[in-house]
Amino acid sequence: MRVLGVDPGLAACGYGVVEESGEGLRPLASGTVRTSSNSPLPSRLGKIYRELHRVIQAYEPDAVAVEEVYLARNAPSAMLTAQVVGVIKLLAEGRTLKCYAPREIKKWITGSGSAPKDQMLRMMEHLLSTEDLGSDHAADALAVAVCALFDEGR
Repeated sequence: MRVLGVDPGLAACGYGVVEESGEGLRPLASGTVRTSSNSPLPSRLGKIYRELHRVIQAYEPDAVAVEEVYLARNAPSAMLTAQVVGVIKLLAEGRTLKCYAPREIKKWITGSGSAPKDQMLRMMEHLLSTEDLGSDHAADALAVAVCALFDEGR
């Protein structure tokens, strides 16, 4: 099974494609789509759409997994991120769509929903047998994809 994981963000949207086979988990692609705050919102969303659409065409994932928006203290920022999630859900049309809360992802990867960032990175490096996960956004997206693969297998 192959999953596209996405760490949604308007300024930086991370993505990662992970494949599970008999040999384990294998990262196929990862990166970060960056948009400029000087660009209009439709242009920024369009760029994210086009870049992730290219990833979907190139890797043909069976499922798309996205991290849910965490409201925290900044409601305007959360609303913009929610629009990015809408773009991702549109791209998932015809595929399985899975959504995970940040604490849920941490629990799947480390066993603790309150795991610190460095513990998440170490576990992801171990699970994917790599030392280079790219940007924090790409690493988070890979974690979302791995979470979906673990969820699929339970």
